[in-house]
Amino acid sequence: MITQKWKLSSLLIFGLFLIVQPVFSQSKSQLKNKKAKIQKEIKKLNGLLGETRTNKRKSEIQLLILNKKIGARQDLISAIGNEVFHINKEITDQNHQIDSLKNKLLELRIQYTKMVQFAYKNRNSTNKLIFIFSSEDFNQAYKRLKYIHEIAEYRKYQSKQINLATEKIEEKIIELEEKKFRKLSLKEHKKAEFNRLQEEQGERQEVYAELRQDEKKLKSNLNKKRNESRKLQAAIKKIIAREIAEAKKRAEKSNGSIGLTPKAKKLSKDFITNKGKLPWPVSKGIISGKFGNQKHAVYEHLTTINNGIDILTNKGSRARTVFKGKVVAIIILPGGKKAVLIQHGEFFTMYSNLAKVLVNKGDEVNTQEEIATILTDENGKTEIHFEIWQGNQKQNPSFWVAPK
Repeated sequence: MITQKWKLSSLLIFGLFLIVQPVFSQSKSQLKNKKAKIQKEIKKLNGLLGETRTNKRKSEIQLLILNKKIGARQDLISAIGNEVFHINKEITDQNHQIDSLKNKLLELRIQYTKMVQFAYKNRNSTNKLIFIFSSEDFNQAYKRLKYIHEIAEYRKYQSKQINLATEKIEEKIIELEEKKFRKLSLKEHKKAEFNRLQEEQGERQEVYAELRQDEKKLKSNLNKKRNESRKLQAAIKKIIAREIAEAKKRAEKSNGSIGLTPKAKKLSKDFITNKGKLPWPVSKGIISGKFGNQKHAVYEHLTTINNGIDILTNKGSRARTVFKGKVVAIIILPGGKKAVLIQHGEFFTMYSNLAKVLVNKGDEVNTQEEIATILTDENGKTEIHFEIWQGNQKQNPSFWVAPK
């Protein structure tokens, strides 16, 4: 009975060791994953920035990459700060728990000392025999004998648990020291990242200042892009109108109604089903231009209209289809640039700023099939322009492609 009661007490005490496990293990894991993701993003941006630096002349794309890199660096510094905060919390909690365990251990040692002292005073075997034989009956004698045995077993068990508790506390102290070392390493990492951030902010300011000195050239480039965009939009609308008219004729012939054929309807339905899950038109890259009206990176009073999204990628990258369909047009743009228009039932996807096209008009293509190499300009920028149309209505591609 005595041993059972003490074992129950021991379970309550050693339950504290389970609490010592990090309360924030899930949060800590999430922070580490977030930090790793940001570091991967910074590495990717470094590669893209390195390609644009091959040209000594500063460019808008360098400014864009630096802005994204600075944003990612700030997120990384914030993530490291949060990780330090959680480690501080763990260190504080673990110190309290170790103190609590030490107090419990002290109580056990005091109890054990008293027991040893009592056993020493009553070590004479004659006393034990007198205690047993002075019993009123056999049943009481048996209980007294069992009691003496339990006292001896209890003392052994208590000694073992005290040693175990001591070892556990030592383990927790070692873990605590490791956490403190981790905290110092993170603080050094944070300091290094802050220094890099300051360097990048300085570089951004240099690029920005140099670009502002040549407003005339920037406006000229902007007008050139606008003209290219207008010509491309006009060509797309013309081709889409033609394809819609031809689709109506085919539907009339096949089932006597005006609309899409059953095959085209199924393709349209499948395309809609994959909204938000379509693969990117490149294997890797970052969005460098969003859909809709955008302020100029250098001159905020200037605005641009983007009918799709722009994705910056590595030199030599190839454009790939986001869904199965049919190539309905290959468009030649001013300066030798090319664009490919692919039909998916009532939907169309357009891939522009291409150097070499790998497909022909009328080809059936599969999802993620490579269709062209992407053009790299004189500034080392490799950027694809991507649009999605539903009939003659432009769609925001960011709502259709899978998040990165």
